[in-house]
Amino acid sequence: MKPQSVGICSLCGERRSKDAMPAHLAECAPQHAPARGTGVEWIGLRVEGGGPFWLNVEAHAEATLKDLDQFVRHIWLECCGHMSAFYKAGGRSEYPMHAAVGTIFAARRIVVRYEYDFGSTTELWLRALATRTGRADKRTRVRLLARNEAPQFTCATCKQPATQICPFWDGDNPFLCAAHSGAHDCDDADCHLPVVNSPRMGVCGYTG
Repeated sequence: MKPQSVGICSLCGERRSKDAMPAHLAECAPQHAPARGTGVEWIGLRVEGGGPFWLNVEAHAEATLKDLDQFVRHIWLECCGHMSAFYKAGGRSEYPMHAAVGTIFAARRIVVRYEYDFGSTTELWLRALATRTGRADKRTRVRLLARNEAPQFTCATCKQPATQICPFWDGDNPFLCAAHSGAHDCDDADCHLPVVNSPRMGVCGYTG
């Protein structure tokens, strides 16, 4: 059995498996609410980027898809100001960016697909896990609750921890340590990108 990805709660620092994190957050998130603020409905979301990459976030019901778009761009994706969109699962029917999170995710377990960059595309999948009523300050519309621990990759040459990824490599292991990055046989070693905790790693000009 493949071991579960482990994540860190951004509120208290606890480590939990991907599957166990929602239950932890159901208790932890209310304990870390602002002392003052307006009562709102929070929508708990799982955002998955494929492989080991995932986030738990919550957005209040009146936040928009544009708020979510800006959030995932900031934490995971933004490199060159590419276009992006949210789609209904299984097709190309696009949700409007002004749509409210509480409306889109009213049905629990609904899956929304997101694309950033329509050339070198990074796909994400979002689904609602839970709702709760709690306080929110005026500025926070989406907040990070937890994310996967940064995965560790090894250099294809020496098996030491990798710090670089080659965007041009066609083999099984595109990762390199700093010592072997310059000697790597590819089109342009100067275009190697850093290893980062993001599903956008190694794509376009993304550096984290």
